[in-house]
Amino acid sequence: MTLAQLVLPLLLSGAAGGGHEIVLILDNSCSMGVESRDDQGRRIPPNDPERAAVLGTLVVEGLARGSADRVDVLAFGDGKDAPPRPARSADDIRALPYSNGTFFRRPLEEAGNRLRGSALQKRLFLFFTDGIPEDLRDPSEGPRALGLSESAEFETLVIGLFGSDEVRQMGEQFLRPLAREPQKDLLFVETPREVIGAFTRGYAHVLGSRPETGALSPGQSKTFEVGKYVVEVLVATASASPGPAYTAKLEGPGGEIPSQASGDNGCPPGIRYSGAPKLCQPPHRHYQVFRAPNSPDQRSTWTLSLPKGSGAIDYGLILRYDLEASLAVPTTARVGETVQIDARLLFRGKTFDDETFFQADGFTAVATLEGKEVPLRHEGGGRFVADWTPSEPSLDGASTPVRVTFRNAWMEQSARRAVQVEGFLDFALVPNPASLDFGTWRGERSETRRCSVVDLSRSTNADRIPIQCTAQGAVEGGVLSCAPVAGSEADLGGGRKGQPLKYEICFTAESCCGDIAPSGIGVLFAASHPHYAAAAVTVPTLVKVSETGWLRCWWPWLALAGGMIGFGWVVAGFVRPHDFDPAASVYVAGSEMGLKRASALTLRETPGGTRGFYRNARMCLNAGGDFVRAPRAAVLVLEAGPGGSTRFATAPGLERKVQRTGKWEPVPSEELALGYTPNVVYRVGSLYLKWS
Repeated sequence: MTLAQLVLPLLLSGAAGGGHEIVLILDNSCSMGVESRDDQGRRIPPNDPERAAVLGTLVVEGLARGSADRVDVLAFGDGKDAPPRPARSADDIRALPYSNGTFFRRPLEEAGNRLRGSALQKRLFLFFTDGIPEDLRDPSEGPRALGLSESAEFETLVIGLFGSDEVRQMGEQFLRPLAREPQKDLLFVETPREVIGAFTRGYAHVLGSRPETGALSPGQSKTFEVGKYVVEVLVATASASPGPAYTAKLEGPGGEIPSQASGDNGCPPGIRYSGAPKLCQPPHRHYQVFRAPNSPDQRSTWTLSLPKGSGAIDYGLILRYDLEASLAVPTTARVGETVQIDARLLFRGKTFDDETFFQADGFTAVATLEGKEVPLRHEGGGRFVADWTPSEPSLDGASTPVRVTFRNAWMEQSARRAVQVEGFLDFALVPNPASLDFGTWRGERSETRRCSVVDLSRSTNADRIPIQCTAQGAVEGGVLSCAPVAGSEADLGGGRKGQPLKYEICFTAESCCGDIAPSGIGVLFAASHPHYAAAAVTVPTLVKVSETGWLRCWWPWLALAGGMIGFGWVVAGFVRPHDFDPAASVYVAGSEMGLKRASALTLRETPGGTRGFYRNARMCLNAGGDFVRAPRAAVLVLEAGPGGSTRFATAPGLERKVQRTGKWEPVPSEELALGYTPNVVYRVGSLYLKWS
C-alpha cells in the first residue's frame, strides 16, 4: 500500500497544462542506514534499514521518466559548506553515499534556486529527513535559505522520520517553517514502511491526485474503471517485503502495458558500509511502475494482476485527469468588505461543465480562506463561487493566501492566489426613515402585522460591509422583527452583488392580545465586524395595539361550543330514548277465551312502537281495541324502558288475573312502573291482553 501511494503523486506531476518540477532533498546521513553509538557507547539502530526512502525516490523517478515531469534529487554533502550531491537517474539515486552529517543550508539554497528558475508550471519542494540540522541555529534560517514566502510559486511537503519523541520535538522546530501549510504539508512517520504512504497522503494532494491503494497476493488481480476526462493511468507497485523480483501485469483497452521502470533499492555493486554490513546485501525491495495514455473522451476498464509464484505486492492506482483548477479573485480587498471568489475547472483550456461529473464520485469544491474551508456553490456553466469577507488585514504587508480545491475520489486540483487585504473601509449608516411609526390598530382573533421598509442606500459602504439588524427591547404580546429585502442587493459592477440595502421591519401582535404600547423599542443596524461597532444605529419604533376584547376573541369558540352542544342534543334525542325488546309481542281480544285464538303482534310493529326524537317506544291501545299513535286517545299506554324493561304510563282500571285463584285484582299503582309480566292475562275495560 505504501509504495502505491507514492506513485499517485507522481502521476499527477504530468497534469494538463505542463509538467511538474520536483526538487527532492533526500536525507542521506549515516543515521538513516548505518548503526551508530551514543556518548555512553550504547547502540543506536538506523532509522531506515530497508532503504525505504531510496525506494520511494526511485518510484518517483520511475513515474516521471519520459514525461513532462522533472525530478531533481539533492543529498547532503559531507560538510556544512560542501555542495549538495545531485542525482537524477535511478543509478545515481542508488549510488548516493551516506554522509557524515546533517547539513540543511546548502541543499535548501540549491532547491530554492532550481524551483525559482524552473519554467515548468507546477513546482514542488519535497524534503525527507530523520535528523536535526548541524548548520542552522535558528529555525527561521531554513525558509530564508529556501526562499519560501507567500509569493513563492511552489508547493511543499516535508516528511520527518525520527527515532524518538525527544529528537522529533527538536527537529520539528526546524521542519515546521519549511512547510507552507504545516497542518497539511508537514508529516511525521515512525517506521520506514510508512515513508511511501506519507509521500502519498500529502504529496498526492499537492500534485492533484487521489490514489487508490491496496495489496495483491500471488494469483490475484484488481480491475478498475477509468472514467472520462482521464488522460493517463499510472500504477506503482512494490514488493511488500524484501525478497526476489516479481513481474506484475497491467492491461488496458489496447492490451498489455509495458512497465516504464523497474528495479530494486539495493546499492551499486561493490558498495559496503562497515557500520551496516547487511545494508547493501540482498534481499532487497523491488518496484515496478507503469504509465500509459488513456482517451479522455470515453470510459475504459483496466486490470492489474500478479502471477502466481511471486511474493505479495503493494500497489497504487492513479488517474490523471486532464483538468486544471482556475481561480479569479481581486488582488486587493478591505477588511469587512465582501469579495467574490470565482473558481472553475479547465478542460483543455476551457471552462469544464459536466453536471454528471459534479454529481459523482464524492465531488466537492471548497475555498480555503483565513485557515477555514468554505464550500463553493455551483452557479451553473462550470462556475463555482463563494463570498468572502476578510476579517483581518494582511500582516506585515504580506498577501493573504486564497486557495480553491476541487476533489473527487481520484482527483484533487487546487489553485492559489494572493490577495492584499487592506485596512478598514469608511463606514456610516444613514437609515431612511430614521424612525418608524406603525400607527394604531385593534388586535384580532389571529395575529396581526404591520410592516415598513428602511432604506440604507444613503449610507457609506453599506453596500460592501455585511450588516446585521436586530430587534431591541422586550415586547409582551408582540414581536418586532427585521430581515433584508430579497433583491435589494447592491450592484457592484461586473456581475457582482453587494450587501442588501433595504430591510423590512415588522411588528406582529399576537392573537387575542391585550393592550400593547411598548416604549424604548427599535431596530439596531450594525456591521458584522466588531471594528465598526461605533457606527451602529438604532431606528426607534412606535406601535400601539388595543385589546382584542373577550367576545371578539372568543366568539368562534363559543359558537363552536354551542354548535357542539346542539349537535349533542340532537344526537341524544335519537340515541337516548328506549326501544322495546325486538321479541316482545302482545295478544288482544274481547274475551279471555279470545286470547287463545288471537294472533301475536310484535310491539315494535304497533303505531309508535319504535323510539322517536326524545320519545321512548310505546304501545297505545284505545277503548275499541285499536292500536293508535296518540297517547291522548288511548286507555292503555305501555312505554319501553332501559334494557328491555317496560312501564305502564297510562293504565286506569287495569286488572290482572291471579292464576292461583282465578280471580281478578287491580294492578297496584306502585307496580305500574314495573311494566307487564309475561304470560299474565290483563283486563282493561272490555279488552283482554297478554304479553309475551
